[in-house]
Amino acid sequence: MILLHTSDWHLGMPVGNSNYREDQLFFVDELVRVIREEQVGAVIVAGDVFDSGKVSGEAIEIWNRAATGVCLDCGIPMIVIAGNHDSADRLAACSELLKKSRLYISGRLVNPVEPVLLEDGRTAVWPLPFFQSDAVRAKWPDRCEEAVNQTRAMKIVLDSIRERMGGYARNIVVSHALVSEAELSDSDRSARIGGASAVPVSVFDGFDYAALGHIHKPQRMGGRVRYSGSPMAYSFGAEEAHEKGFVLFDTENGEQRFLPVRQLHPHRTVSASCEEILSRQKELENCWLNLSVTDRPAGPELYSGMRERFPYLAFLRGRSAGTGEMTGAITGEELMKMSDTDILKQFLADTESPVTPTEGQLAWFEKTMLAEEEESLQ
Repeated sequence: MILLHTSDWHLGMPVGNSNYREDQLFFVDELVRVIREEQVGAVIVAGDVFDSGKVSGEAIEIWNRAATGVCLDCGIPMIVIAGNHDSADRLAACSELLKKSRLYISGRLVNPVEPVLLEDGRTAVWPLPFFQSDAVRAKWPDRCEEAVNQTRAMKIVLDSIRERMGGYARNIVVSHALVSEAELSDSDRSARIGGASAVPVSVFDGFDYAALGHIHKPQRMGGRVRYSGSPMAYSFGAEEAHEKGFVLFDTENGEQRFLPVRQLHPHRTVSASCEEILSRQKELENCWLNLSVTDRPAGPELYSGMRERFPYLAFLRGRSAGTGEMTGAITGEELMKMSDTDILKQFLADTESPVTPTEGQLAWFEKTMLAEEEESLQ
């Protein structure tokens, strides 16, 4: 049987003043296509289905499309664990009912960990949702003094599984965890903060395959331990060059294969003059962009003009006319929050001869804008 390992979907994640809805719907369609073409027998999702515990309607729409596509349209089981970004209880709502559709969701750590047995009858998948050491102390009270850190806590849980897995030909553990040797990406923001919770790769010894989530760069952590990575890029910089896709694992011979998938809108970071950027419109108009315009201030006028030509513009930097230094990134969302007075101040600061308006000038400007707004309502 071929298993497909994926993780870190981060449904609902924002980018600039927009979101990744189109891209995420696209990778869900790619997932279904790969399942059919590769004759996949089951799908494993190793955590972070959603980007936040407060799930948007759009994110739920994409999740529903994925779960329906895998379990009903393709007719295969999907095993899902909660990651640190997920709301464990929300994700696992109606989990007992969903099992009848072969959608197996594990929201919180339980003792004992119960395996999901695949249809070949010989493969056990052991789901371990994201947990901290205090959860182990609560679930294994007889060993609470041992669970002094994340490594020892993880070993307690995995040892409890290893004691019971002898009756199966293949044993696969699914975990959302930080392995200390893993290479991080810019989008692995929570993993960087939680470095103290890292565990050594050796804690997964004894399993035929460890399907990991949490790190967005696909990578092997040893012969049988692997991060599938996120199915699309979620940051600019180094992650732009990462190959994204799914991992296929053959339960018969233990072979692993990374299968790259297409990206709807690649991420690109570009630093150039305004004229050069505009000359590359055809090349860049279908990319998520992090632009640095080296010869213009990054004000509302430049942002609007660039957004007309590059609909997936996420961030824009420009050069301050006063200091010659590059300004901080600006997004459409930030512009929408700016008042007319804020826009005026930024415009005057970004001119060739920067000006700071007086309180009297600002009062006059605000009075004029108010009068114009009242006139437009008549």
